[in-house]
Amino acid sequence: MRLETERLILHPMTLAELKSAAKDLTLVTRPLGVSLPHIGFWERQGKRRICKVKSGLVAQNPRAWLLSTSWLVIRREGFCMVGEAGLKGPPTERYTVEIGYGAPESCRNRGYMTEAIGALTRFALFQKEYCVERVTALTLPGNIASHRVLEKNRYTRQPSYGKYWLWERVKYPEDKTERGYIL
Repeated sequence: MRLETERLILHPMTLAELKSAAKDLTLVTRPLGVSLPHIGFWERQGKRRICKVKSGLVAQNPRAWLLSTSWLVIRREGFCMVGEAGLKGPPTERYTVEIGYGAPESCRNRGYMTEAIGALTRFALFQKEYCVERVTALTLPGNIASHRVLEKNRYTRQPSYGKYWLWERVKYPEDKTERGYIL
């Protein structure tokens, strides 16, 4: 299973891949034939922590692995990883899932995350396993690029609390399940 857009492939990591990526991301990307952009030491450490957390979520609820795993964002041209995105588990009682994403600095401001978040948001809203009515995201107030990614994907800013801004995308009747990805 993977999601595909015009320029990207989103590859959901399996539990085994998450465990490998928690040690070294190249253990996952190399067998897939995917090259990595330069990732600094602190970014690499952060990715390892995320993969450890995600592997725990997937192990707890294997049925919801697509809503809990990290998705590698791979540029079709050159087959290079340009980011990572994911949902933070199955829906809450309010039929809500939260999305998160990131890209190495060298891959930012090229529209990759806008395209990837659009596909992952549509997937979350229309996958058949769980009822999802809304997708939320948290951003820091100064992260203008991230705000633009969300705005372009029809997320709206909600009343926020604490140091983060809350964004929400609801399911619209005109949304199409087939557009933007292959199931």
